[in-house]
Amino acid sequence: MPEPLSPSPEERSRENRSFRNDDAELRPLSEWFREFARRNGIAETRTLDFELCLNELVTNVIHYAYGDRGEHEIRITLERDGGELHATIEDDGRPFNPLEKEPPASPVSLEAVGIGGWGIPIVRGFADELSYERRDGRNRFTILSREEKGA
Repeated sequence: MPEPLSPSPEERSRENRSFRNDDAELRPLSEWFREFARRNGIAETRTLDFELCLNELVTNVIHYAYGDRGEHEIRITLERDGGELHATIEDDGRPFNPLEKEPPASPVSLEAVGIGGWGIPIVRGFADELSYERRDGRNRFTILSREEKGA
């Protein structure tokens, strides 16, 4: 059976899914995103970069957003609109705007590089736009990647 044709750049594709605040959800998140990217004809390198960002952002929610050990829902919306790829991550954790977090100081040597604190700078490096809002007791963080011209 032939592969379905990728949507044209003018078409819009949108999907929503919820995940629990559990590290075990990261693999299903990646699989879901990769399938979305495949169906929408998103280039492999762009897919890998965006997947890294999604995993970093959701990992931060899982590890730092909640003051209890209860189960919480993390809602993710993926959208391809022409050459733009968006992901919105919503959670009911503590208010936290990652865009206000200062990046870690540049290390003076490889031995001085600490673990942690590099995720948001990595996301900033791969994303074309980032936005945050707190609405109705929920954090909403959106990441946008634009397709390179000629790609």
